[in-house]
Order: sequence, then structure tokens, then C-alpha cells
Amino acid sequence: MKAKLRKSLRSAVSFLHRWTGMILGSVLVLAGLSGSLLAFDHELDGWMNSAMLRNTAGVCAAPLPPSAAARAVEQAWPGAAVAAITLPQAPADSYRVQFKHASTADNEAGVDACSGQLLASRDRDAVTLDRAHLMPLLLRWHMTLLQGKTGREVLGWLAVAWVALLLAGIYLAWPRPGHWRRSVTVTRGVGAFRTSYELHRAAGLVSALFLLVVAGSGFFMGLPQLGRQLVASVATLPADARGATQAPLAAGETEIGWDGAAARARALAPADATLVMLRRDPAHGVYQARVRRADDWQPVGTLRMFLAMRGGDLLSCADPISGTAAQRFLAVMFPLHSGSLYGLPTRILTAVLGLLPLLFFVTGLVIWISRRRLQHRGRQAAQARARAARQQA
Repeated sequence: MKAKLRKSLRSAVSFLHRWTGMILGSVLVLAGLSGSLLAFDHELDGWMNSAMLRNTAGVCAAPLPPSAAARAVEQAWPGAAVAAITLPQAPADSYRVQFKHASTADNEAGVDACSGQLLASRDRDAVTLDRAHLMPLLLRWHMTLLQGKTGREVLGWLAVAWVALLLAGIYLAWPRPGHWRRSVTVTRGVGAFRTSYELHRAAGLVSALFLLVVAGSGFFMGLPQLGRQLVASVATLPADARGATQAPLAAGETEIGWDGAAARARALAPADATLVMLRRDPAHGVYQARVRRADDWQPVGTLRMFLAMRGGDLLSCADPISGTAAQRFLAVMFPLHSGSLYGLPTRILTAVLGLLPLLFFVTGLVIWISRRRLQHRGRQAAQARARAARQQA
């Protein structure tokens, strides 16, 4: 009875694993391949678009202040609304300025940190595969399937399905005691079916834990509110500090400006921290400063300060690394998913993991086709035997 139940369970899990993989395979393959490239987003984008993202003269010993970057964009597009400025993180990096203006579709510009010259601009929302737009397009595809918030939520639920797919695969591939070495070994020269089967099983067993981390973190990134609710149900999770607001800034009203916000953020941040980005939000009367701590988990920084635009007062501060266990858990999801948690080694690991969905899809397809052919041949042989028996009768 137990053997029959075990066989039925294995058959059901095999069905789940096979058809979940078939249905979701193409999306997982594209998500994986884009994730492999995005593990080195900064380097690839800088290499392909050095005219925009690198200073003309190279290393800049004394970068101009952020206001110079904003001014360059406002001079090129009078009346432009500058929303955010990413500061140079390497000596040769330019300023990256996010803006909006009715006369252009472009919404990001590079500004030379040494001269204040506008280098180039691009539309990060463009759906095109040229050098200027490839990495922003891959990022939007990987995060939202190019469908905004809806696409992000779809990816969150896709991550849940991926977890189920992985768990089913682990159950099917888990070896009997004493058979681990055989289960992670791939035999050469034994035909497409067996080679594909052994490669599928071995790669799955070796990478299963890492892929579960990638899929699980993808769920929390795609469905952040649901993720917060789940974490809050089992652990202490303080209110999100990112909701600080003040009265909207009136036209012509005095504010601290980009340089004042940068100076205030640096004064409030730890001595060994680095200011990464400033974001201006006049509708809520705040500047947001993103700061990378010396012990930070990601290049863009997890420490966020919300400063009053009128006087620079610190309204709130989100510092999850110094927060509760629940805050740290949620904050580590993006670094885990992107591979930035431990620098180059985990980024390389993430790039390799991103190739595995393609491997699993191809080998799984070969296994399925091979089995279908064997079943077809078996039916043909049975039919031939039946015909022969009838003829003899």
C-alpha cells in the first residue's frame, strides 16, 4: 500500500515538475539570461556607453557639486524637472541625472563631473536593443516584464511557481543513501537522453539551494507588500520609515538645494559612508539621500535619509542593517537576488545561476521528447505484436 501511494505521489510530482517547467520555461530562461547580464550592469553599461557615463578627461580629482549636474540639464532643457542625481562612484564616472521635459523623450543624462558639460542623454523607457538602451531595457524586463507594477506582481507569483518547480525537482532527484556521487555525475558518450537526464539531475541537485534563494528573494521583490505582511506576522517589523512627507514646496519657495542636501546627508551619515544618490520630491517637500555604509550589502546603499527641503531637518531615516531581524531580512532580498551581497564572487555566482534555466529547459525538453519517442515505439511494437497474434490465430 505504501509503495503504491509513493508511486502515485511521485507520478503527481513528476507531472507538476514537467508541465510547470514547460509552461514557465521560456520566461524563466529570459529572466535568467537577463539576470546574468544585470549582475554586471554597471560595468556593461559603462563599457557600451562610455561617452555618456564616463568623464571626457577620465579621472576627476575634484568633482563639481551635484548642482552643476542639475544646472547642465536645466540649461539644455530650460524648465526641466530634475528628479534625481546619482553621484560618481568611481574617479572616472560622470554624474547621472534623471529628469523630465516635454520637448524630449529622454529622461536620463550624463554630465561630466570635471567640466559640468552635458555628455549625452537617453530614454530609459525605450524598447530598443541598441547600445544606449540595452541595459535599461534588460533591467525593466527583468523587474517588470515591461508591464510596470502589474508585471512586477506577475513576476512575484512566477517566483512562487518557480519555488514549487524547484521543490518538485529536488524530490524527484533526491538520491537514495549512498548514491550521492552517482547522482551528481554525468556520463559521457551514452546518448542524448541519458546525458540530458544526468546533467539535468546533477545541475539541479548542486544548484538547488542557490536557486531557491534567487526564487524566494524574487517573490519578496515582486510582491513587497505581501512579503512585509508575511514577515510582520512572525517577527517585529517597525513601520516603513520611507513615508516621510511635508507640505508641498511652493513655486519660488526657498529650499536647501542639491548641494545643501548633499552636505546635510554627508554630515549626518557615518564617517566611512559614501553618498550615492539624491532624489528631489517637491510634492512631498523632501530630499531623499541614499548612502552606502562601509558594511553595506549593495552598491546603491541601504541607508536612506529623508531631509526637509526647506531647512534640511532629518525627518526620518531608514537604516535596515542596524534595524530588527525582520528589517535586515527584507533588506537583504535585493542583494541576494542581484548577487551584490559579497561583491564580485556572488556576482559571478549569480551570473552562472542565470544560465541554468536555459540548461534545465533544453535538457528537460530533450528528456521529454526522448521519452515520448520511446513510448511511441513501445506502442508501435505492441500493435505489431497484436497484429501478428491475430494473423497467427
